[in-house]
Amino acid sequence: MKRLLMIIFAVIILSVPAFADSYEELEESGQIVEVEMENELPLYIRAGVGLKVERLELNLDQINSLLATADVDFPALDEPMMLYGIEGVGGVRNGNIYGVYLLHGRNRSRGSNGETAELSLTYGGFIYQRGIYMKKNTDISIGTGIGYGRSRLELLHHKGDPFSEATGSTLEKDFLLLEPTINLHHQLTPVIGIDCSLGYFMSYDLDDGWGLSEYDLDEFEGGSVSLRVNFGM
Repeated sequence: MKRLLMIIFAVIILSVPAFADSYEELEESGQIVEVEMENELPLYIRAGVGLKVERLELNLDQINSLLATADVDFPALDEPMMLYGIEGVGGVRNGNIYGVYLLHGRNRSRGSNGETAELSLTYGGFIYQRGIYMKKNTDISIGTGIGYGRSRLELLHHKGDPFSEATGSTLEKDFLLLEPTINLHHQLTPVIGIDCSLGYFMSYDLDDGWGLSEYDLDEFEGGSVSLRVNFGM
């Protein structure tokens, strides 16, 4: 086997001068036309890093039910949450693509007397995608994000006097996440591309959860849509 590889390598090396001479002859005869490659994009490889914006449609029925029954007039939290962060990927467009990402977002509601409820999520992890369609500047892949995150719920209110010092409570918990997605990538220029993704966010609490009153606040989940401006190829 080693001898065969050496023979193939030698044939390739010896063929280079002959190929060069043939190429020069064809070029002089006009059979070869130079093509401007400046705007040609890489065909198979995709790699880059960019800024990511994600809209997460959380199911916050339990939290809002808790706020509605509290003695303090906490307003309900909006279920859509905007998250911002960074994501980087690399791999083969019609094969395996790997990456990492980090996102942070929060929802805050404020009552008429200064009552404040704030929910924040920070999470990140690894990405795996598998290319299923490729055509010049556009490709489609399916995959999932898997990682770790932390959620934080902060409730603040003023006792009678809106100018008094705010009091309240803060709850935190860690979770694992899984976010299956389908991703559309389009390369606008040789160095700038856009990614659009649809997914579903699911979490699994690593702590005991948030037990308040008769409510046991479970894991977060919901659909997601994201947009990323990618700098790379």
